[in-house]
Amino acid sequence: MTDTLVRQLIMLRRIPRHPRKITVRELGEHLDNQGYAVTQRTIQRDLLTLSGRVFGLILDDRSRPHGWCWDQSAGVIDIPGMEPQAALAFKLAEHWGEQLMAPSTVSALEPYFRQAEQVLSDSASPISAWPDKICTITRGQRLIPPAIDPQVLRSVYDGLFNDRQLKARYQRRYDGEVNDYVIAPLGVVFRDGVVYLVCQRNDEAEVVHLAMHRFLAAERLDTPVKRPTGFELADYVGGGRLDFKLSDQALTLELLVTAKTAVHLEESPLSKDQVLQPAADQRMRLTATVADTLQIRWWLLGLGDQVEVISPPALRVEIIERLAQALGQYH
Repeated sequence: MTDTLVRQLIMLRRIPRHPRKITVRELGEHLDNQGYAVTQRTIQRDLLTLSGRVFGLILDDRSRPHGWCWDQSAGVIDIPGMEPQAALAFKLAEHWGEQLMAPSTVSALEPYFRQAEQVLSDSASPISAWPDKICTITRGQRLIPPAIDPQVLRSVYDGLFNDRQLKARYQRRYDGEVNDYVIAPLGVVFRDGVVYLVCQRNDEAEVVHLAMHRFLAAERLDTPVKRPTGFELADYVGGGRLDFKLSDQALTLELLVTAKTAVHLEESPLSKDQVLQPAADQRMRLTATVADTLQIRWWLLGLGDQVEVISPPALRVEIIERLAQALGQYH
């Protein structure tokens, strides 16, 4: 009886969740590799017996070859049971990481999320209240994220997960022009509620990023993605491309900042080579090397009277002109 129980447990762990399925022959090969050589008739008899006693095990006979699977809503058989710490990890993954996961991954983890919810609700441990004790916020003004077509999201994640190209229709931001592309997805970046797909278009070598909410349609193709040699998503993001890079030439900033702003920048520097020194008028002189982006300009303008740009001279003139235009709107 012990051998039978172990064999059936091994078999149950091998059976996938719907819509995937496994045939009796494949189960037999798996059991044979595990040292349990049994006939297909024995496996079929076990499956029929277990399907009548274990909720959620079903025979998928809609197409050949027929196969067995767990029902999509079937609970998780967990031996040993899920500990509260593991349940907490699943709840945190559901709460904070759901947007980062492909829809198919979220669907596959749904039974574990439900089980984690049950474990935490039944636990007397203080750990069950942990999700209510943490929160994340952004420094900028919180905006409502743009809506993304669920079908587009599924297709893009499917292509990205399986390294397959996409056939997509995309609407440009500035002029509203609609274009059809064959896209090679390389990565996804989340920035202030906006999701960007880093990719190549129409077999071009240039790597670009496209806002996911501007996709009108997307369909996964069977063509494999050929990733550019040496491409690293972290390098693409770290190079300032998502900060709307204006040139490849770095800016050597010289700023005069108020004492309060200097304290903040001392704790969170602009760059690794940042230097803060006292100035003659009780302000602090800051020097730092940063990427030439629109983002640095928005940041400087957002500081208002807390900062004065000294150099580079062209940037100083640009900031003066923008501030004058802003002031002019209030006259």
